[in-house]
Amino acid sequence: MREDQAADGGLIRRISRSYRWAYIDMLAMLIGVAGGAGAILFQKVIEFIHGIFFSGIDPGAGPGLSVILYPIIGGLIVGPIVCLLAPEAKGHGVPQIIESLQVGGGQIRKRVGFLLILASAVIIGSGGSAGREGPIAQIGASFGSLIGQIFRLGPKDLKLLTVCGVAAGVAGTFNAPMGGAIFSMEVVARRFSPYDSVPILLSAVVGAAVAGTIIAPVPAFTNPEFSFGIQDLLLCFVLGPAFGALAFSWVRFFYSIEDLFEGLRVPKMLKPAVGGIVAGIGGYLLYGYGIMGVGYDGIARIFEMPALSASADLILFLVTLGLVKILATSFTVGSGGSGGIFAPSLYIGFVFGVAFGLLSEAALPGLATASPTVYGLLGMAALFAGAARAPLTCIVMIPEMASSYGRLPPIIIACVLSYATAQILMRGASIYSIKLAKKGIFIDQPQPVLRGITVGEAMNREVVTVGEEMTLRELRDLVFRTNHTGFPVVRDGELVGIVTFDDLRNVPVEEQDESTVGDVAERAVVTVRPDHSTKYAMDLMYQNKIGRLPVVSGDDPKRLVGMITRTDVIRAYEADAER
Repeated sequence: MREDQAADGGLIRRISRSYRWAYIDMLAMLIGVAGGAGAILFQKVIEFIHGIFFSGIDPGAGPGLSVILYPIIGGLIVGPIVCLLAPEAKGHGVPQIIESLQVGGGQIRKRVGFLLILASAVIIGSGGSAGREGPIAQIGASFGSLIGQIFRLGPKDLKLLTVCGVAAGVAGTFNAPMGGAIFSMEVVARRFSPYDSVPILLSAVVGAAVAGTIIAPVPAFTNPEFSFGIQDLLLCFVLGPAFGALAFSWVRFFYSIEDLFEGLRVPKMLKPAVGGIVAGIGGYLLYGYGIMGVGYDGIARIFEMPALSASADLILFLVTLGLVKILATSFTVGSGGSGGIFAPSLYIGFVFGVAFGLLSEAALPGLATASPTVYGLLGMAALFAGAARAPLTCIVMIPEMASSYGRLPPIIIACVLSYATAQILMRGASIYSIKLAKKGIFIDQPQPVLRGITVGEAMNREVVTVGEEMTLRELRDLVFRTNHTGFPVVRDGELVGIVTFDDLRNVPVEEQDESTVGDVAERAVVTVRPDHSTKYAMDLMYQNKIGRLPVVSGDDPKRLVGMITRTDVIRAYEADAER
């Protein structure tokens, strides 16, 4: 009898899992439609804004000095959007998605996707040096998260749909379904089972199909004549480590500029405009070579050059293009502008790759037989593979974008060696993980059980609060009555500080009738949201040497919704273990 019951129970569980899988697959295809349409909408908005800024420029006469002002104006428009409405739109996007998956349960605010379309389109369309992949990844992720929240899915499924959104958006933008899927798994999700890869692939394929139906797909890069001999293959063993070192330098410089702007004593809303100055000047001096915007126009222009001769002037010019693009992108995105770093990385890798091919031709005449532009494609793959810890993404995505898989052997060698070199130099970090590590989020650590339990599940919703006018003697009596050792301080219903028993006992007893909570309360309050993981909450408590955290609303960081202590986390862990 028991064996029959066990068999029936196993069958029910299998049916339940199959139903869940089919249900998630259908939602993944729906997200693919939304992500593909979002990619096209994003591209059209960029083109519209670009037309507003650049339509008056005569291609024959070239730009006037006013072109320098375009990225500055774009920064002035985006600054208030980022600071007041959607801080998530700041920077290059992908770290914010990873943070949402690691500590936020995959939840992304509903308005983020629409504000990102506006903010990123203004930055890119006005000539800021940034890419589309970060914003479209975030836009797709917000669609996936929104659908997951509408259907009230649990944290695990919500995270999966958020990643599906990334895959759909990236695949639709670059016409690269496999590349979009692998990017979302390798770079964003980091850890995913084969069981979960099917919905991600479905989203990517549907996203690319929807985008291709609306706009006829064309290769992102003109396919150059491909002739690659064994001697060229040997040169890839030099190119790979060289571009790994270049990736390390690019990442270090990018974050040095971001740190510079973090400490800059300028209102936050004005920082993107300050960063736009460099893109404006660089774009004016090298107009038409891809310094402004995504940079694909500059790559296409180099592809179209009738003959690339190994002259010192041309090599120097290409290196200059790469260095100016590094400067322009670092200042545009590092200042707080909204935009990705994938396309700029491809541009930087391409021009340095072409320069590498020309140098090889000059140093080894007759040995290097491949076109310098082929080395450009290898360079773009190798640079991003090293900078983002994404060798598989580049091995698949670059051939997809060039509509040719004939370059796989040299791309594999270049990407793997660049990745290995960059990992040694960056000690396992990437251009995405460094930003998260600054916040205390280490994405390569083993996943603890607490990461699957949210703060909302563990927190105490019945919170005892105090006002600033309460005397410390009254606070002491409250401590004894409630047996609590810390209280949020509120004013007109908004969280303004926190006061603890340690703050109380630092004031002599005879002065406690005179002193108030407002005199001793800590104003710089460390908070968490209900969608954050309890692992993240415990890390914050450990780092700040505190025993409790106020929990605030995801939509309003001043609205208190609960409190969480170490004891609450332990209880939640024990309850989860029992389940």
